[in-house]
Amino acid sequence: MLKPIAAHPATAALQKDVSKAGVQKLQKACTEFESILITYMLKSMRSTVEKDGLFGNSTESQIMDAMFDENLALGIAKGGGIGLAKILFADLKDR
Repeated sequence: MLKPIAAHPATAALQKDVSKAGVQKLQKACTEFESILITYMLKSMRSTVEKDGLFGNSTESQIMDAMFDENLALGIAKGGGIGLAKILFADLKDR
């Protein structure tokens, strides 16, 4: 009768490192997805406000607003965000 082949201890450690890296990548992806959602929320909120003042509604001001919203959303998501990244991570980590 054949006996099952035992895995080498280094193989088990390598699998643990790979799964750890996968978990970190999943966490980063969930945070980035939350950041994208927050960016769209900020963009929608900004569209409800009238454009006036020093820069008005020029192309340059629209670019600056978009860049600001993206950076703000990334900061919000990395700082804990609205909880979407945690929910996504909890749901996807076991798959």
